[in-house]
This record gives sequence, structure tokens and C-alpha cells, in this order.
Amino acid sequence: MSALQVLIDGFLTAAELVALLFVSPALAAEPPQHAPTVQVAASRNNARSLQLLSSSFDVRLLGSLADVRVSQQFRNDSGDTVNLAARLPAVDELTDALRIHRSGRIVDLLGIDSGCGDEENDEAEPLQAHATGHAQISIDEVIADALQLAPGESASIEWIATQALARTGATYRLALPAHAVVEAQALLVDQSDARFLVVVPHRAARGIARLTLRPDRGATEIIELGQMSAALTAYIVPLADSAAVKALASGAIELETRADDGIVWSTLPTHVRPDASLALARTSK
Repeated sequence: MSALQVLIDGFLTAAELVALLFVSPALAAEPPQHAPTVQVAASRNNARSLQLLSSSFDVRLLGSLADVRVSQQFRNDSGDTVNLAARLPAVDELTDALRIHRSGRIVDLLGIDSGCGDEENDEAEPLQAHATGHAQISIDEVIADALQLAPGESASIEWIATQALARTGATYRLALPAHAVVEAQALLVDQSDARFLVVVPHRAARGIARLTLRPDRGATEIIELGQMSAALTAYIVPLADSAAVKALASGAIELETRADDGIVWSTLPTHVRPDASLALARTSK
């Protein structure tokens, strides 16, 4: 397990420990041995009451790398404060930022390692770590506060990573965060120095995948994607030029998967992201 993942796993425990600071001494005295486990389990169950309002997905190619951004907006529809820790996506050494957008503030949870905010967003609040003392407690309080969502309140979780592209024939594969909600879609990107299609299969899709591109003009193209990975994976197909992007936007993009229990065929919802836009695709719930 990576050091960053251990850090993320500790956020929930940190939030629970800081919450104990506000418990009266009478209630805190002689807690049962299983109390911490019960509190953590209750926090995870409460997180299920969060309503996913929307999700956005953005990809920008940087040579053989891809800048990937996934954002999810939640609202707490319950009558209790909910801990967002159970909704945090998995992170690793390739993760650049994990931000909480809440009440007009942006807290980068991974800033606790580097001590500096994201250069692209001056509003992100870095978390500077110290080994011991009151400073460390203050950091835990900032983390706990960022993750506590009051009844009726909304917040967004933003995951940013730089991922290497894995080439398979004429296409590239791109790993997506395991816990992030990225809807099945076909994403057409007209970047200044690259034009490409990003295909996100349904997370339940299994077996051998085949992609069919049907532009509104020109010949149909069939691309064999091969065996699908068990992990959530996006497929990137390079396109010749802006005309190819426009032709596919007006046509259809189909995905077929073959498994032992049958064949699943679907026409993917298509979104177009011009170079000037940072929001590649947004899905409202």
C-alpha cells in the first residue's frame, strides 16, 4: 500500500479523533473497547445518505502522459453531519491533488505532504505537517473540518492525477480512480495540439470489447479493444483532425462487449470539449 493511500485511510480516523475533542468528559469516560470501530462504521454508513448531484471528467494529453481530473458534487440530504472520508477516491504516487471544495473554500488534502498548494489554483489551502505538538492537532482539525458535511450542505471532491498512457494497438488505455463515479460516455476532445476520443465503458462491462465509429460522413471504422480490465479503464483513440472530431460528434459511437453470459451493445452518449473548455463532460443526477 502506498504512503499516500495510508494517508487517505488515516483521514477518517483523524476526523473521528478530533470529533472526540468535543465530547463531554462524562460521556467520554470509560468508553467501551469497541467504540472506535462502531464510530467509524457509523460514519461510513452515514456517507451513503450523500446525494450525488453531478460529476465531471476532464482529460488533457501531455505527450505520452494524460492529465486526468474527476470531480463529484455531493449534498447531505440527511439530518446528521456526514463524513466525506468514505467517498474519497483511491490515490497513489501519481495523484497530484485531492481537493475538497466546500463553503467557498478549497482544501488540498495531499498538501499535507508537500506543504504547498497547487500552482494552478491559488485558492487551494495547503496543509503543512509538523511531527508533534499543537501544530499537528491543528492539521487534524483542518482535515476533519473539511470532511464534515452538515445537513443540507454541498461539497465537491476533486481528484487530479498525471497518468501514463498504455498503448494497445491503435488505442491507448488510461486507468481511472476506483471510487470515482465516471459515467459511460464518448468524449471528443479538440485540443490545440491533439484531437482524440475518450471512451469510458460502463463500469459493469466485461469481456471482449469492440468499438464502432460511425461519422456522419466517411467510412465506418471498427476498433478491437481486446479484453477489458477489471479496473475502471478509459480508452483513447487518436483522431486525424478537427474535421474528424466534428464528423463523429454528428455521427454515432457504439461499444460492444462479449462475455460468456452474452453480448451487450450500446450507443454511447457523446460530449465534445473544445480546447478553450476545462469541463469535458458533466453528468447531473
